[in-house]
Amino acid sequence: MGTQIDIEGNYLSEDVKEMLTDKYNEIYCIIEDNRPIGFVVFSYFDNSGVNECYISEIFLLETSRKKGISEKICTDFWKTHNGICKLHILKENQLAITYWEKLILKSGYDYEKKDHGEQMWSYEFMLSYFLHTDSFLFRISI
Repeated sequence: MGTQIDIEGNYLSEDVKEMLTDKYNEIYCIIEDNRPIGFVVFSYFDNSGVNECYISEIFLLETSRKKGISEKICTDFWKTHNGICKLHILKENQLAITYWEKLILKSGYDYEKKDHGEQMWSYEFMLSYFLHTDSFLFRISI
C-alpha cells in the first residue's frame, strides 16, 4: 500500500489512471455525512483456481481517521469473500504494520508475513464465507 504516492503524500497521476482502468479493481468512495472522506480499492484474481483478493489501497482524510472506519470496511470485506487475502505494506511504515497485524488477528485470522522485496512486507491469510442468521453462525468451506 502507498506505492502510488510521492514523498508529499500526493497520488501519482499515471498510477491513479492505471488503478481506475484496471479490470481487476473495484474502487469505492467512502462517504460520511454525505461528503467524501476517502476511497478504497479492492482487487480480485483467479490464480490457478485459487481466489486471491487484495485491499490494494485504503485512504481516509486525516480528520476521518481513528474512528474505526477502515476497520469496519476491511472486516466487512473479509467476511464476504473467500480465498487468499493479501496486503502489501511498506517496511518503513511501522504504524501501518502494527495496525494491520492487530486487525488481522483481532478478526480471527492467522497470517503469514513474507518478505516482498526490499521495501515491502506481504501478508497473506485465508478467508472463507460466513453466513449469519438470527441465532447461528454458519461457516461454509469451499
